[in-house]
Amino acid sequence: MKSQTLLISILIFSFFALHQCMQMDVGEIEGSSKISIGKCVPAQCAVSFFKRDCWCCFRDQTMCSKTQKDCESNPRCPPLKL
Repeated sequence: MKSQTLLISILIFSFFALHQCMQMDVGEIEGSSKISIGKCVPAQCAVSFFKRDCWCCFRDQTMCSKTQKDCESNPRCPPLKL
């Protein structure tokens, strides 16, 4: 009996999720064909615990900068290719 109830609950949830997807405006998704990912990621450079205080190149995390703008404009940091 519990397995039937679980199966019905999953089925109802799936229909709800499908209904929500059908109502989404997908014009923005279809218009852009490429995913844009930055070259840099936040990193911890200081001793402070759990504090992201600098930005490092995604491919070579030894190249770090204080600001994201400086890191993104660094010509030695190669862009990601998808």
